[in-house]
Amino acid sequence: MDPWCLGPEEFAALFGVLPVALPPECTARIAQHDFRYRPLSDRHQMAVVQEILAKVDGGDFPRSGPEAIGRWEEGWSENLDGLRAGNGDPAALRPRYLRPAKVVRLNGRFVRPCHEDFEWRWFEVFQEWLFRAYFCEARTVYEFGCGSGINLAKLASIFPDKRYVGLDWARSSVEIANELARRHGWRMEGRRFDLFAPDETLEIEAGAVVFTIGALEQTGRGYGDFLSYLLRFRPALCVHVEPIVEWYDARTPFDEAARAFHKVRGYWEGFPWRLHLLDQAGRIEILKQKRSGFGSLYLEGYSQIVWRP
Repeated sequence: MDPWCLGPEEFAALFGVLPVALPPECTARIAQHDFRYRPLSDRHQMAVVQEILAKVDGGDFPRSGPEAIGRWEEGWSENLDGLRAGNGDPAALRPRYLRPAKVVRLNGRFVRPCHEDFEWRWFEVFQEWLFRAYFCEARTVYEFGCGSGINLAKLASIFPDKRYVGLDWARSSVEIANELARRHGWRMEGRRFDLFAPDETLEIEAGAVVFTIGALEQTGRGYGDFLSYLLRFRPALCVHVEPIVEWYDARTPFDEAARAFHKVRGYWEGFPWRLHLLDQAGRIEILKQKRSGFGSLYLEGYSQIVWRP
């Protein structure tokens, strides 16, 4: 069977926009890389589901939460060392969890990419679109849970004149942001910030945009204080790219495997409902909610929630 291929129309559908909304930088990246894939047969689909559920039942996965900070400190230290060894090359910032994969999730099925870096290249296109779609008007951008610094580096390469604040509970992550500023002359600073206990002395600049990518997932049900913090300082826009467990359909084995993985890791729950109540009360406006339709072997980590106080 000839492979299928993701083109601009398919990317646009996954992002929740019309193809004409894709900037030329995105279409250029799509043309540059190999986005061919083959869907797995129904038999192989079920085999992958059973493999995931067996690992979930076997206790193979560590829990998220405050006690996990040591793992993140160690992981981001590796990226920091690579950044320094590479003379500030942002290529060293690729997170270790975005590793080559033989199977990914796409539109409700498992598929086998023709290139093992399919997810990483997909993410690069997604970054290009997301940042140009939501960040072009902001003078200052805050990333909460900035991790390896890969998003800050990409943003600064697109919009070098903006001010960036990278916030994370891991000291190595904070140092990555500061190292990027020193190496590239970007208006960027790193600062420690604990999503479980927000630093109220950090005031968000008026008109700023804040975002998270794969950070709030780590908070379980402990994101309430951070949400209150955002409501207090009223950024112009809040953009979250995270896995959303409520958007899985537990009646399908494909989604049930992702849901089981999400829960065994202790990832966040209840956030869409909290926003819905705030929207109904007139305290915020939800601008977009979009299930990603794309993800790694275990879950869809690129769903979008965009809102403003």
